Amino acid sequence: MKQYIYLALILFLLQGCINTPIVPKQNYIETKKLESLIDSLHVDKKEAKDIAKKTIIYSKTLAKEYNLVQPPLFQNFLVNVGLRKKGLCWQFAYDMLSFVKKQKYKSFDYYIGGANIGNYWREHNVLVLTCKGCPFKNGVLLDPWRNSGHLYFSKVKDDKDYIWSKRGGLR
Repeated sequence: MKQYIYLALILFLLQGCINTPIVPKQNYIETKKLESLIDSLHVDKKEAKDIAKKTIIYSKTLAKEYNLVQPPLFQNFLVNVGLRKKGLCWQFAYDMLSFVKKQKYKSFDYYIGGANIGNYWREHNVLVLTCKGCPFKNGVLLDPWRNSGHLYFSKVKDDKDYIWSKRGGLR
């Protein structure tokens, strides 16, 4: 009996050394999907994997930082009446842009994408990744606002909800 107690104690003490952080299955699946989509841009595979993982996590970080509520339009209302400091789509887009630029990836160009520009109720902004020197229309959009902190991503040309155009040039 005494040896079982020692064994249990040793296993308990070693548990911290052998445990790796567990990423929820959904995060893992989404990360792999995004990684594959970004990899289709013909960029560095290590950078595709890294940016996929980090942007999925960072979108959740921004949601917490902004004290995000659902649906996103209600978040906009709270920001516009002064009950929240941040959380509009363009703030997400520029914060994501700042975040990815700090990572100093060599494979990507970055753009801010806009849809329905000038339409107060429908205007929307996102971050778009492309391979270096590649056209905006072939990029991957990253949209943490649309699903309230759960990163939405797709090819720019495949988004069924919006028709995207560049807002300004290369960032």
